[in-house]
This record gives sequence, structure tokens and C-alpha cells, in this order.
Amino acid sequence: MPDTLDLDPEWGAIDLLEDIEDTFGIKISDDEAENCCTVGDVYNVICAHLPQWDLQDGNCGSSIIFYRIRSALRPLEKREIRPTTALSAMGQSPSRMFRTIETESGLRLPSPSMTWRGNIGVVILTAGVIFTVIAVFAALWLTAVVLGVIAAIGLAIVKTDPCRFPKGVETIGELVKRALPLNATFLVEAGGRPADRWSILTALAGEHGSLQPAAISPDTYLHRKSLQDACAA
Repeated sequence: MPDTLDLDPEWGAIDLLEDIEDTFGIKISDDEAENCCTVGDVYNVICAHLPQWDLQDGNCGSSIIFYRIRSALRPLEKREIRPTTALSAMGQSPSRMFRTIETESGLRLPSPSMTWRGNIGVVILTAGVIFTVIAVFAALWLTAVVLGVIAAIGLAIVKTDPCRFPKGVETIGELVKRALPLNATFLVEAGGRPADRWSILTALAGEHGSLQPAAISPDTYLHRKSLQDACAA
């Protein structure tokens, strides 16, 4: 059976398409969006809007990203930072390190993975919010307050989760490679050469969906509903 990004059929695809619009600086029409069932469909829309994108010239995008990351990390790491430098050698949690880099460099990085603690926090937060809403509608005010506090505890757990580095990202060089397609707009404005359209699309899809960029193909469906409809047909 074909793969799917497993996006939410109502809002997941919309969020992805909006991210694509912001990254490429294009406007995807409602008709184009409605006809996008697979990642390949989205890629064709991008190509129709930007046929010359992959022919852009400029300074090496990887070098620009690397020097930005190195500059952001220098206050944390006194040793020479090279592409082969292990991220785990920095002595910082992934969540803190990535926040520092994004704040200091203005770059967008791939999202760190939550640990078991963060996942528990998400469950507590989600359950707390849902039951708080139910308690409010039932006019159980004291119960709603208690559940609201529980939801706040869940949020605090999520916020303080140290996280794990994204899968396949263990060195500075690997982080640069994953960050390159996520910063197309920044690179164009900085006079750099952005990644190709497919690399950017799969990087964005990987941020929103359940698959790693390397596992995404043109036949990958955006969500299970599209896959089920295709199988039924």
C-alpha cells in the first residue's frame, strides 16, 4: 500500500500548503489545492508557478547556513566547530540548542523529536483541554479550574522536554543539510543558492507529516482519506 504523510484531512494539508506558499512566495489557488492528493501533485503545482526555480544562481547555500549556525553556537562551544562536530558534544539539550540557533541566526531548523516525557505532557495537555471544555459546558466550574491546572501542567512538561535530535541529524553537517531546504526564502534574500524544489517540498512535508523527507515519494498521499478514496476507486 502507498505511503501517506498522515496529515489531518481537515487542516493538515492546509497548514502544509500555507507553509509552501510562504517558503516559495507563491499563491496556490483553491482549485489547485483541491486537486492535490499526493506530494507529486503538490510538486507539479510548485513547478507550474516556479519553472525556473532550480536554475537560480548564487553563493553556496550550505556554506551560508553553516556559518550562521557556527556563529550562533560559538557562545556555547569554545572549540572549533566543523561540519563533522557531533551535536551531542555541545553539552546542551537539543531543544535548548535549537532554540538558541534559531534565535541567534534567524534560521528555521528541523523540529527535534519529543522524548517519552514530552509525549506524556502532550497526552496530559490534550486530555486537560478537552475535559476542561466539557466541564465548562456542563457548568462544573470548580472541576473546570482543576482540569485547567492539569492542562497547564501538561503544557509545562512539553515546554521543558529536552527532546532528541531529529532522526539522521547527529553532526553540524547533517543539521546544515536538513536546514538548507527549510530556509529557501532566507537564502534567496541573502544572495545564496536555495535547494531544489523537490528537496524543499519533502523537507516541509517531513515537518508537517509522519515521514522522514528521504522516505517521501511523488506517490505519497497527503492524508489517509485521499489514499482510501484512491483505493476505493
